Amino acid sequence: MYEGVDTVVLYNELAYQDVLPVQWKTLTLPLDRFELIGLEEANLLLLQACVAVEEHPARDKNEDLGPMAGEIARLDFKLNLVLHLLGKLVLKEKMPPASTIQFNALGASWTQIGPPPQAGAQGLLRVQLRSSLPQPLELPAEVAAVEGSLVKVKFPSLSESVAELIQRLAFLRHRRHIADVRKSRG
Repeated sequence: MYEGVDTVVLYNELAYQDVLPVQWKTLTLPLDRFELIGLEEANLLLLQACVAVEEHPARDKNEDLGPMAGEIARLDFKLNLVLHLLGKLVLKEKMPPASTIQFNALGASWTQIGPPPQAGAQGLLRVQLRSSLPQPLELPAEVAAVEGSLVKVKFPSLSESVAELIQRLAFLRHRRHIADVRKSRG
């Protein structure tokens, strides 16, 4: 049954859509094996954290979690504060202002702020998924098309584990969007 909920699709697959800081970095030389492994490890940790947050969103403050609820809430607050401070300390370069982006395991499409890259360019797509996490998602990509300020890239070499987490994140976001639409209808 169609419920009037828009499904975000990119390259014929479900996609994650949001307004996030996005940055393209053109690479003059391809990444070596060591750099690719490092990117994959960092991306896996980041995506695992984001999936965990999407799967278990913040609970209602009135919800009783038992006798340890107050202590857990205090620890959660302290951990969030430490992550925020750490993010401020380790942020090497400021990300540009947020723009609309859709992405999945196959590629991405976003509205470029500033001069767009050249079609066919190789580079890194950097996406700041959460302001509370200090590192952006960094995906090796190739520019497939540029139409004005709209840039489309493909991810030719994502590992299976990174691709699965990206698709899981897209699915969880889509499922939450559907639930929000249903809830707003009453």
